[in-house]
Amino acid sequence: MGLFTRFKKKTADESDIQKVTSLVNACVYLEPRMKISPLLDKLKELDSLINQPGGGKLITDFPDKENLGICFAFMLHYLKGQSSLVREIWAQEGFYCFIEYLDHQRGGRRGQAEANVLFFTLLCVGRDLLKPKIQDVIDKVRAPQTPFHSVFHADDYAKGAQHVLDQISLFCVSCIHDLGESAVPIMMKITQRYNGFEFFEQTIRRRDLLVYDPHTIIDKERFIRDSIELYLTQM
Repeated sequence: MGLFTRFKKKTADESDIQKVTSLVNACVYLEPRMKISPLLDKLKELDSLINQPGGGKLITDFPDKENLGICFAFMLHYLKGQSSLVREIWAQEGFYCFIEYLDHQRGGRRGQAEANVLFFTLLCVGRDLLKPKIQDVIDKVRAPQTPFHSVFHADDYAKGAQHVLDQISLFCVSCIHDLGESAVPIMMKITQRYNGFEFFEQTIRRRDLLVYDPHTIIDKERFIRDSIELYLTQM
């Protein structure tokens, strides 16, 4: 598991999980139908329920990580008036949910591709907000005496969070190819809707990042995920 080892934690109250389930289901129903006013209310209610003392276990114990992850992307896209700190937390929670889901989903290559489409939505709206956390993780494992520092490359330490995030973004896009001919139309719809077209174009041009083995990028995603999980268990 790396430096941020998983450990036994208290489980979330079942009634609270049911409340989160109801709110998540409502959000993923309302957003595609552009019912924005009730969506905003549900997103605010979901944020209020989760982001309070003890609320981290509602995220770690929630079974539908994929839909919870997209709800954090919705928060970033639609609730723009919050502070940078709050928005950074949403981005981290969304990252945790998607990497956790990608690590455990059973839909094969197509399931991975579909999940990465939604993960890319989070990257469209929250990539810059992830950088402080990723940089913090890099800095904490940078010391040579740290036994797990090899998860990152030397150029990750030299170039920082942006370099790691660029690798993750390109890997995410590359996974979407398993959707076949439908991949491009889906990505065009997402990038236009979530103001990510320029980001998408810049990402697919990064041929220099192809030198990184996909398995090492997955290791970095998991390592960052585990760091976020540690924060969630201590909320």
